[in-house]
Amino acid sequence: MLTTVASVTLRVLLFRAGPQDLPYAPALSRVLIPLALMVNYWVASLTLPPGMAVVSSLMAVLGLSAATRGLLRVRNVENRYTQSFHALLLTSAVMALAFIVPMQQLLPDILKMAQNPQLAQASPATLNLPAGPVLMFDALLIWNFAVTVNIYRQAANLKLSAAILITMLISMSLLMFVGFATSLISALLGLAPQPPAG
Repeated sequence: MLTTVASVTLRVLLFRAGPQDLPYAPALSRVLIPLALMVNYWVASLTLPPGMAVVSSLMAVLGLSAATRGLLRVRNVENRYTQSFHALLLTSAVMALAFIVPMQQLLPDILKMAQNPQLAQASPATLNLPAGPVLMFDALLIWNFAVTVNIYRQAANLKLSAAILITMLISMSLLMFVGFATSLISALLGLAPQPPAG
């Protein structure tokens, strides 16, 4: 089955298949959810302390699951949840691996922006970021977004325009949810870094 899953994942990434082409295997969640947690932890740990990165990864997977189930429930196709969620977890994991190359080259600048939020608001010319990694990063972002649009379009029987809009709304909502929930939970658990005593 793993060979089939890998093959279908590649075809989904190339827009030649949809979530319905994945095997219906709820037990696969036992592998894919930990995989997604590790991938999200890796991404979050680039700019967050370990404890907060763990919380962020948990909130990201939980939020994606809730958003996907909610959309499919509204569209009366909740029976497609398992395959759709698995497709999103698989494709995002592969895309995260692809992001390693540009992220490694941009990491010093990302860390500077994380430590000084004002830099994030500066123009790209002022930041003097390397053009190659930035272009690769942007291309991967667009590709990842397009793959997600295609998954939601097929899973929820949406028109392309509706799928684009809904994917944008879900993406923005997830960013806000993960950021807020991570900050709140980390503060309650004492995981957030404390400002230096002055």
